[in-house]
Amino acid sequence: MRQKNSKRNTTIVAAVAIADVPFTIGQANGSGIGKYVYFIPSDSIYGWPQISDNIVDAEASANYIGYIGDFVLAPGSCWIRIYNTQGEGTVVAEPMGTRDSIMFANRLTYRFPKLTKSAAKLSAAVVNGDGVFIAWHDGAYRVVGHKHYRCDVTPSVTSGDAAGSSKGITFVAECPDYKALPIYRGKLVCQDGILDCNTDTFLNYEDMNINKTEDYTKKIEGGNSVRFEASGKEGRIHLEGTGPIVVEVSVDAVTYTPVDHNIEFSNGVAIAPIAFYIGDKVRISATTLTKVIVNYNDPKTY
Repeated sequence: MRQKNSKRNTTIVAAVAIADVPFTIGQANGSGIGKYVYFIPSDSIYGWPQISDNIVDAEASANYIGYIGDFVLAPGSCWIRIYNTQGEGTVVAEPMGTRDSIMFANRLTYRFPKLTKSAAKLSAAVVNGDGVFIAWHDGAYRVVGHKHYRCDVTPSVTSGDAAGSSKGITFVAECPDYKALPIYRGKLVCQDGILDCNTDTFLNYEDMNINKTEDYTKKIEGGNSVRFEASGKEGRIHLEGTGPIVVEVSVDAVTYTPVDHNIEFSNGVAIAPIAFYIGDKVRISATTLTKVIVNYNDPKTY
């Protein structure tokens, strides 16, 4: 007589509670990507936003399918905005690898329509480089790039053949990822403003800080140094004190890097143009400091 199998020592755990995936017939469902693509070299990223790789916690974790927080950039760095010819750009995620180790190959394709010097410089920089691309698709900004995996970029340059034919530089960026085109909801600091990817709004520096004056005098420490977070891109600084002036910037308010400048006291006063990126942690020191005033985006007044 055959006996029943003894209880197996196998524990089955549900990987993730998958909910319904509904679709409303007639709802808006746009294809393609936006008219701009954003790029930054990996070396310019000091800190990545958080994302969860644990599928068990996916139902309770808001950062499983997307990043939470902002990219922390090196001092003076910003995202590069690249024009894309709409109708020719895509974001695609395809499975790659072998069973139980399958990931996604996230791929972005976009085309810049003219052979300009800046586009040629970009293609030369990315062909053997590494970086992160972000592109808009159907209400969300998608990331192609990863903290631990290199992003391969293939630029193809063509002059076109017949009159009116397609020309320019087509970029194809591909990077392995655990997620299919993860969403980014944070901010992108650009040369002329800040893009809020969560609200899809762009705030121009000049509109944000015209004639905005900040008095940091009360923040002076020990009578010889002051620390503050820059709230404007450029403007004019007014210092009162004595001795050589040292200007430093930081991304974490711990490690500061000196910045070249030509600010000097004359009869106890120094007034000069300044340029920061919004969010830069700034430290200014001298033998003595008694007044620190910054007027952002107005180099003529203080």
